[in-house]
Amino acid sequence: MSHPAWPHAADHEPDEYGLGDGSVARLVASRPMSATGHDETGAGVDPDTYRRVFRRQAAGVTVVTLDSPSGPVGFTATSLVSLSLEPPLISLSVSSASSSWPALRHADTLLVHLLSDGQADAAQRFAAKGADRFAPPSTWTRLPTGEPLLAGTAAWVRARLEHRLTAGDHRLLVARVLQAHTEEDSTSPLIYHNGEYGTFKTNNFHSDGPLQRHVQSTSAPRSMPRSRNSVPDA
Repeated sequence: MSHPAWPHAADHEPDEYGLGDGSVARLVASRPMSATGHDETGAGVDPDTYRRVFRRQAAGVTVVTLDSPSGPVGFTATSLVSLSLEPPLISLSVSSASSSWPALRHADTLLVHLLSDGQADAAQRFAAKGADRFAPPSTWTRLPTGEPLLAGTAAWVRARLEHRLTAGDHRLLVARVLQAHTEEDSTSPLIYHNGEYGTFKTNNFHSDGPLQRHVQSTSAPRSMPRSRNSVPDA
């Protein structure tokens, strides 16, 4: 969709904007170029390099579940963002080609599980294509509101979908949090970084030195997203 301030030349007469014959077409064509003449459309970005860059960004791993007329739907995602506190909003992205998108397109609510380091198997299972993700060994129940809840999840939110925005080859979903649950325990988060699952540990703080942190890799195989902030199901 074109921004109203930058119409396609074929859709509007240039003189409507007081720019003279053909000047709108030249203006639109020149807009993606920087002052140094570099292409600003992004067309020159190598997809493999793009993926490698964002594999370097560590991300928490979640499983998103929802109900549908054909049964429960779920997928692994690393794109969860806490978007707003007032009102409480979250966002996540899903590939337009994802097998979960048709259900998301019509869903009212969803459940986002923030996985712990002991749930790498669940992350793998809900990232697998063509599998019955809710079959054993998955253990789950339904909330009174109908959404599937995975057993053993220490933190989750239930949210109502409010916006579904097209963003390139993905859909950006914005949802309002209706319910939030967390348990006081000592579990560490499940993290995806550079093609592997891992977890985050904080060492003891010493006043005479910086806070030391490290990421421990798990033994889970590499089968997470091909690009950052996308669903493995894509």
